[in-house]
Amino acid sequence: MTRAAASPLDADAVATLAHRHRVEGFVEQGLAAAGIVLAGAAAARLTAGAGAARLQALRNAGEELRVGRALAAAGIDTVFVKGATLGMRAHGMLTLKSSWDIDVLIARAHLDDAGLVLRDLGYRLSIFGGIDDPVQVRRFLAGNKETEWHHAGRGTTVELHTALNDNPVALPSVGLGSPRQTVALMPGQALSTLATVPLFAYLAYHGTAHLWSRLKWLADVAAVLRDEDVVALHAHAVALGAGRTPGVAIVLAHEILGLDVPPALLATIRADRVTQRLIAYSACRDRRGAGCRGASDAAVRRTPRLCTRARLAHARRRASLVRGATVRDPALYRRASARAALGAALRHSGRAAGQVAAAPDPPAAGAPSGGRKHRQQAVTLRALAPDHVDRG
Repeated sequence: MTRAAASPLDADAVATLAHRHRVEGFVEQGLAAAGIVLAGAAAARLTAGAGAARLQALRNAGEELRVGRALAAAGIDTVFVKGATLGMRAHGMLTLKSSWDIDVLIARAHLDDAGLVLRDLGYRLSIFGGIDDPVQVRRFLAGNKETEWHHAGRGTTVELHTALNDNPVALPSVGLGSPRQTVALMPGQALSTLATVPLFAYLAYHGTAHLWSRLKWLADVAAVLRDEDVVALHAHAVALGAGRTPGVAIVLAHEILGLDVPPALLATIRADRVTQRLIAYSACRDRRGAGCRGASDAAVRRTPRLCTRARLAHARRRASLVRGATVRDPALYRRASARAALGAALRHSGRAAGQVAAAPDPPAAGAPSGGRKHRQQAVTLRALAPDHVDRG
């Protein structure tokens, strides 16, 4: 921020980027420390955004404690991820990190009981605009790792997670059985979250899976790493099954936020070709603020078929996060959400182009069994982005 003060700032761009990446509190604090004052309307936008984020963070923190107490009273084991516990663990305060929802991990066996607890607290399940038919709800829950619950009166949202990611190959040992740490949100009021090693592994995987389209995620990672042995933490996170994602997080935190990283570790991470591509794909590297997500949105507006290419390429990128996992792995196809996403993309392509995707060649060795649709998906993926698959 101090270096930025040496050159003219585009105040509107600063306020827009801060809102886009949900880092208004960080930017406001940094500008004040550097003695930089934004002009007129941009300053008002930044102040209003930072104030709203602080209020929501405090509202969520109080609600996390209320939800945590209720779930504990019902005998449901919980781990809170991101949100207020991460704000206190990484930044030492509740009001700096913005968060729109409350993420809590539970066992799938407790999903029904946790739903009853949330209903007693005034929450309602949000599925496709408010579907509440028991049969449809059960079908939805069977194929999804998370459910969203909203409290209209309090303006808070809770996401119940039964797993931390969709990929069964990644982070197989990170979850309710992981080491934990207790974080005090206020005197005498604390909640359980993941210990530092599994926490970093999860944050790195989550951010890279979403192409770091929010700088707030990278700010959290950089804050967690700042007082840690980065080399050791990287090694431990990789051992937990986070694959290339800890390396991507570390390089981005170094390049964008100035995290101090040993040169030898940077060189090792950058030597991997696929890691280089994952870093290049990351939306937070787009200085204009549009990022990969913005480019995909523009492609959707221009040509629906490009939307399909973007979706399928994104599926390949996510598969490359962990060595040995590709979009042709049967384990990935067994996930209902993965099948639904790929099937929807292919159906969209067929309608937009006026033709149905067909498999012109027999599936390659290792392609998943299970019918013509899966063979079509595997062949289409190879045709669209053959060099994006990680085979190593």
